[in-house]
Amino acid sequence: MDPQKGNFWDHLEVLRGVLIRSFIAVFVVAIVVFLLKNFVFEEIIFAPTNSDFPTFRLFNFFTSILGVSDGSILVEPVKVISTRLAGQFFMHMSISFYVALVICVPYITGEIWIFIRPALYQNEKKYISKALIFTGILFYLGVITAYYLIFPLSVNFLASYQVMPDIENLISIDSYIDTLVELCLATGISFELPIATYFLAKIGILKYKFMQTHRKHAFVLVLIISAIITPSTDVFTMFLTAFPLYLIFELSVWVVKKVEKKE
Repeated sequence: MDPQKGNFWDHLEVLRGVLIRSFIAVFVVAIVVFLLKNFVFEEIIFAPTNSDFPTFRLFNFFTSILGVSDGSILVEPVKVISTRLAGQFFMHMSISFYVALVICVPYITGEIWIFIRPALYQNEKKYISKALIFTGILFYLGVITAYYLIFPLSVNFLASYQVMPDIENLISIDSYIDTLVELCLATGISFELPIATYFLAKIGILKYKFMQTHRKHAFVLVLIISAIITPSTDVFTMFLTAFPLYLIFELSVWVVKKVEKKE
């Protein structure tokens, strides 16, 4: 069927096929992830709680060379508990789905592109195809940044924080997983800021002068967020955490400037 000549119900049928194929892809990958339980949980999910995690080893290496700290980040052991009878089983299933969904993002994006492509003009196809590619790249960069930088520092700080020495932190598996998933998704979405600013600049809503004026406010906000999630008090670690977040803002400013210049 030619999507350009089909009626509403024909297009709806094509969309149904896109959704079914995307669901099957996620379902199949989720089964594979479910079967790889030991690898997924030991090497991915709970790896950021180990002292030999690449982030902590890298911090220890650089801080030791630069002499800005004693050369070691104290990684407190995280005690994770399950408070429900079937809690670990259902958490295993949900993690399999989330990991499969992240893995299948390129395939789902391709299915969406195949569906909307026939309805676009030639010049629109060029812009939308590039936007979809960069959307996927930026999303993965955000997830990687959250997993390797923000989450390890956050969980190490929050799991060891105590208002009284007698109060022991026992983290539920639901809380741990929810924090990991929400932080990765939130950072992945926040990394889409350059794409959003591009389209807002194209339609004239966002101006370069406005973003340039609020550059100092954005910098201060990023520093505050970095200071909260950084487990140590040295400035080097805080700025290393703030760097990728502020870099995304500066990239957005550059995108808006380029759009205005081109227009």
